[in-house]
Amino acid sequence: MNTSYPTVERLIATDSAVSLRPVQVAQLGRGWAVDVTAADLDTLAASVDAPRRLAAKRGYLGGTEANVELARMLEERPEDFGAAGQIVLGAETVEIQPGPRLFADTLVVVGLECIDGFQRLRIIADVRGRLSPEHLRKAVIRLEIRCGAERERARKAYDAEDRRRNGSTAQDRLIRCPNILRLMQGDWEKDDFDPRRGVTAGPHGSRFSMDDVTSALACLAEGSRPVAANLAATPEGRRTLWGDRNSAVYRGVFHGKMSPVGVMRAVEAWRTAHAALNTMPTKSRRGHGHLIEYAPELICWKACRWLPLRSLHSKSHFAWDRAIERDLPARTVKAAEALVAQYRSLHPEHGRAGSSYKSEAPKLDLWTELADSVM
Repeated sequence: MNTSYPTVERLIATDSAVSLRPVQVAQLGRGWAVDVTAADLDTLAASVDAPRRLAAKRGYLGGTEANVELARMLEERPEDFGAAGQIVLGAETVEIQPGPRLFADTLVVVGLECIDGFQRLRIIADVRGRLSPEHLRKAVIRLEIRCGAERERARKAYDAEDRRRNGSTAQDRLIRCPNILRLMQGDWEKDDFDPRRGVTAGPHGSRFSMDDVTSALACLAEGSRPVAANLAATPEGRRTLWGDRNSAVYRGVFHGKMSPVGVMRAVEAWRTAHAALNTMPTKSRRGHGHLIEYAPELICWKACRWLPLRSLHSKSHFAWDRAIERDLPARTVKAAEALVAQYRSLHPEHGRAGSSYKSEAPKLDLWTELADSVM
């Protein structure tokens, strides 16, 4: 406790010990739980040999999507940087040295290694030149420091952690959307809705997946452009749509006026339109008719434009059930025929040698062009 330690920079250079000034510290059964600010960690991984010196499992991964987002968070929302994602360190010993002021103790970590969290440490080191110490002090980060047998236990556990980690997806995070939450709390009568599994409906528990719900709502979204329908047409597009709750496209699909009756109308209309396309003869799908095969969402979107979309989610005198069951199938076939004819007229070159319907037909630019030209 009375040992005299040199400065942080010298300690790092000699690989002997690191001095931390914790905001809060507690000794637990498995080690230490320490809250420190990013300013106290800004030189820890700054050197080129930091991965070797800290015995990190991986070196710095550079500008990965996760690292870019973490760096942006540290710059724009430092208070959030440490809110999730702790850093796990190993050490030979940990000692507390009383500071000159009350609650100003210094934590001395001897034989430091980084078991998990090196990317965060390196990000802190990279931004220290352009962010002030005052800014970095706004980011409070939890460190877990393990010693002795617990150090080895933690190292083995975190080395195998990737095999047991279920990464969250954009669909998982839909549960944080207030409009989705309001929809879940709506009156579904005997049905129910959850973004992780979609709609469970009817006495036999038939299910509409969240993929179906998203594609259906995108198909019947208001607006004169099929942007949402195009995104919702593929798994990748749906993940993109779900992942940006601040985008205009997302707000056009999952808005505050959503209702259970509107979702069910949308799903029924979407399914009915697809069923009508499936009844079209094989010969209609040849040549530019491949549009039916590779861009069905465009046709279903166009076929639904005549419906009173503004009243989709509200009480309405419009006979939705009758219109969907009796009128929509024929309108879908007519929309398909009109769009295919316009496609052939505007792009006779598509499908020839060097071109492919399969690659051209799903493109948003084509959808927009055809949507604008077919009344």
